[in-house]
Amino acid sequence: MNILGLYGGFDWDANKSFNEYQDLTWTHDAGATLISNGNHISSISQERLTRIKYDGNFPQESIDYCLSAGNLSYEDIDLICVPSMCLTIWYKQYYEGTITKKLISLFPNAKIKFVSHHLSHAASAVFSCDFNDGSFLVLDGAGSLLYSYGFKDTQHVETNSIGYFNKKKSIFRFFPGIHNVNEFGSYYHSLSHKIYCEKIQKQINGYDEKYRESWDGKIMGLSAYGSHLEFTEDLKDYQLSKELVYDEVPYVTFEGRPYKENHTFKNADEKAYILQKNFECALLDYVTELKNKSYLDDYICFAGGSFLNVLGNSVLKQSGLFKDIHVPPYPNDVGLHFGAACFGAFQNKEEINLPKNIALLGKNYTQEEIEQELQNFNLDYQKYENFEELCEFTAQELNKNKIIGWFQNRSEFGPRALGSRSLLMHPGPAKNKDIMNSRVKHREYWRPFAGIILEEHLNDYFEEDFCSPYMLYSLTVKEEKRNEIAAITHADNTCRIQTVTKELQPEVATLIQKFKKVSGIPVVLNTSFNDNGEPIVETPEDAIKAFNNLDIDYLVIGNYVVKKSEISYL
Repeated sequence: MNILGLYGGFDWDANKSFNEYQDLTWTHDAGATLISNGNHISSISQERLTRIKYDGNFPQESIDYCLSAGNLSYEDIDLICVPSMCLTIWYKQYYEGTITKKLISLFPNAKIKFVSHHLSHAASAVFSCDFNDGSFLVLDGAGSLLYSYGFKDTQHVETNSIGYFNKKKSIFRFFPGIHNVNEFGSYYHSLSHKIYCEKIQKQINGYDEKYRESWDGKIMGLSAYGSHLEFTEDLKDYQLSKELVYDEVPYVTFEGRPYKENHTFKNADEKAYILQKNFECALLDYVTELKNKSYLDDYICFAGGSFLNVLGNSVLKQSGLFKDIHVPPYPNDVGLHFGAACFGAFQNKEEINLPKNIALLGKNYTQEEIEQELQNFNLDYQKYENFEELCEFTAQELNKNKIIGWFQNRSEFGPRALGSRSLLMHPGPAKNKDIMNSRVKHREYWRPFAGIILEEHLNDYFEEDFCSPYMLYSLTVKEEKRNEIAAITHADNTCRIQTVTKELQPEVATLIQKFKKVSGIPVVLNTSFNDNGEPIVETPEDAIKAFNNLDIDYLVIGNYVVKKSEISYL
């Protein structure tokens, strides 16, 4: 069976917050996933193809991309799986048949299945994890809307969901959570907005399309600059169910006022830290109660936008509550169509087969395709027949503090660059953070850059000993190593690190091995291959355009190296 998962707006402009009738229309992270006879073919976000950040419109380009990767036509699709949205306009179109009519017109032989928002999140984690059975928890800002009879009134909004699965026994039990509690996503998002406005001393409307998806991550980074504070009991901004009347099903309620009248904060940095600590502590307390009351098993999957918070993930990882934790590389809405497609395959009793690296789900681009694009742009390039020699050259240039645009393998699916579409630099000199920022990324000064490390050297550089192949955790840099990797050591001495092996990331692992030989350091600075406010590059054409437009020194793409005109290859 050929199954297509797709997510995005239908006949409205989903990149605007409101339409002319003042209906909410904003949708983000549209895209498509193709699974054929249980085999994953490709997943792609619409923004990577349209070059519109967070593009939420109908994923026409994503559908074509996936069908091309699978060598299939529209008539070949047997099942369409569509995640639901937290938008009244979506349900109106569903109720009127607009969505179904559009899909039938495109896919005449396909059945259509609608999958709840949170169920799609859960499936994205469950079917990408290594273990057969366990529990899942979904937390985000808002998922599906649950209506009364005839779609008259909204009765419930998904913000928290829980369940159990056993893949071999074909068990998938899904339970929407309690209404108006466990609102981790909206709590963090709304207060991040206020803190960000205070930090930049500019009032931004919460529905501003340019900013509305961005401030959560910015404030998480800013929180490190307030970490000198002590998080005391009187700064706690939440309560657990055991502190209230109802105790059988654990839950958390937030007051939404972490900045008490009897506390004076010097700046937004300190407020960011207190918000982050409330989020982390509430998350740990909530999950601990769930585990103690046997709602969660020893093996757990987490999904939903709240689990892009790497500091919160790290607290859960270090807690020792679970034997294993799985967060997919696409826990936010990026992963919805992937999860919906997987759930469709599961219900069809198909065994789902993913690549070993569950983050690299884009298409492959051949060396011939890459060379053709280089010729189309009339670029001078050097080809290496031996990839290790290419890596030796690149490592030497990294050791000279050059900025490298790195394009290899299938593209990453998810919001983070994981060594396939990356900008790389030497992690040592502290000034390299500012150089990368001023020359290329143009981000706020307080936002850190991530790193990539060879997995076998993790314990040499970090206090914690757990691997992070998808950059979903923040680890503490050992004191004696902080100067050695100063460019990626944050103000609180942590680093959002990715661990790589030859098995999962052969190209970038080979490069770092060569870099270690010339520098003595098995780590590189890694950030996404794009300018601030733009999507990560997807195609060879995207990479070449970005190279031409950005102030970077080299483009290493496939087996080819392109230099800026003022640099010599010798």
